[in-house]
Amino acid sequence: MLSPGHSDAQTHIKIYTIEEFDKNGKQVPLSSANLDLLSYLEKSLNLRFEVHRVPWKRAMDNALKSDSVLMGMSPTKARMRKYVLSDAINANGNWLITRCDASFRFNDINDLHGKLIGVMLGTTAGDEFDEQINVLFTVENDTGAGVSRLRKLLLKRMDALVWYGMTSDPKEVQAQINRSYRSSTGDANGQKDLFCVLPKPISVVTNHFAMRISRENAQLMARFNQAMSKGRKSGAIPSLNAASMQR
Repeated sequence: MLSPGHSDAQTHIKIYTIEEFDKNGKQVPLSSANLDLLSYLEKSLNLRFEVHRVPWKRAMDNALKSDSVLMGMSPTKARMRKYVLSDAINANGNWLITRCDASFRFNDINDLHGKLIGVMLGTTAGDEFDEQINVLFTVENDTGAGVSRLRKLLLKRMDALVWYGMTSDPKEVQAQINRSYRSSTGDANGQKDLFCVLPKPISVVTNHFAMRISRENAQLMARFNQAMSKGRKSGAIPSLNAASMQR
């Protein structure tokens, strides 16, 4: 990557973020909020982004091997030793999804004792959750995102799965998940919810841009921070709270 300093020529930067697919296996586009943010940063910082959608673990591995940017990393103690992060892009709740005929109480991490929980490979639901994997409970790692994970849950291959939702309302998350599943089966007008969202999230985490640690990359993340702060103050991009509510 070229130097992150200002110049007349555009700096080209690879951005890696998680891939998602619809019911037909077609890649789901980035959200309008994320596209608007990238466009704003390109114009503000005279950059040109080359966006790659890949499985999240591969994205993290790629960023450690090159001066590329990750979009959507949640901080953990382990990650902070390897990556420099920007200020928060948005925040999301890590919700537990169960089959409605096999729901259970969740008040704290101990309620997951002995359960098998579906997670996206390479993602985090917070340090407390991550530290209890294969200690208090076990996990089923998914490489795909979206409806395919719900099908696995319906087939009783796990007790629950972690769903990453950009909203603070579990009822809204539940309605969206069931709509998506009904649409994938051709039963868009179905009334019965098959999937239930437990009222309390495992955690609420912020999502960030990130790069492998170096002086130059820290400088680039600082430029991202300055631009995002200016854009939020001017209204050019949504405030963090507003952005957190968009899917």
